[in-house]
Amino acid sequence: MDIRENVVTVMRGAGFKNEELTDDQRLAEDLDIDSTELVEVVVALEQHFGVSIDADAEGGFRTFGDLVGCVERLLLAGVAAVGS
Repeated sequence: MDIRENVVTVMRGAGFKNEELTDDQRLAEDLDIDSTELVEVVVALEQHFGVSIDADAEGGFRTFGDLVGCVERLLLAGVAAVGS
């Protein structure tokens, strides 16, 4: 599974275009995502991937790449937990 492409798919469902979704795009400044919209995006990602995302524990998300990295870490941690 290509995690980044799946995150892009979820974000497209929230109204974003592929060309906007590069790792260095800042969520607030470049993508104009406010705190309420970020919660909606996080919930959509949680539902899509079956993970629980704690934005505070992650130190917050500044960029689209931060979101992708968080999902990757959670999925890899889940795989590691299942495998042990």
